[in-house]
Amino acid sequence: MNGKYPLSILPPSYIKLVKRYQIFASSKGGYPLSDLNFHIEGYEDVDRFGNGKQVTETDDFTKIVRDFVAAPPNITPILVGPTTPPPTPLDIVVREPCCVIFKLIGDFWEYTPNSLYVSTKHEYPDGKYRRAFPLLDNNGRIAAVGFFVEYVTDPQHRKTCEGLNLYVDFLQGDMRMPTIIDPEVENQGGHLPPKDPKPQEPDSND
Repeated sequence: MNGKYPLSILPPSYIKLVKRYQIFASSKGGYPLSDLNFHIEGYEDVDRFGNGKQVTETDDFTKIVRDFVAAPPNITPILVGPTTPPPTPLDIVVREPCCVIFKLIGDFWEYTPNSLYVSTKHEYPDGKYRRAFPLLDNNGRIAAVGFFVEYVTDPQHRKTCEGLNLYVDFLQGDMRMPTIIDPEVENQGGHLPPKDPKPQEPDSND
């Protein structure tokens, strides 16, 4: 098994999916804090378009998570051009109870040690999101965090888009620069098809 650091927690027995996301940064040059933009991309097609990687007897939870933390990046090249869609916003979609893993790509940052690692902007006393745990790579860097989405929201009943805070440190020598980045989770159960795009507002000058 890849990775020399054990997991600090295991999932509830009914969670059988792992959604793996890579978070990476781009800039116009120089040290990455210059004109920094964040991007997110699923690790494989089952993460990008599906509900995540299925836990099985041969691919158990620990193996899936450790293999992902130790694996090289799998980022789609961003082509620049007039018809190229904008970079992926820092948002994800969850439609099934699962474990979500956010992995930081690049050795110039890590999750803030002894922090919350990830928190919700809204509190859920019933445990909708909980049990955040750090994941170390083979160099001892807190390269990823995981948490469990223990239930999903029926989109017909309430707002489904919920904000998160990720607590990270940018590293430069012995210095650390704490930063909070804030993806959103589209927590949407029911296996419904994607929502229709919002109609364009009419031009007020017309």
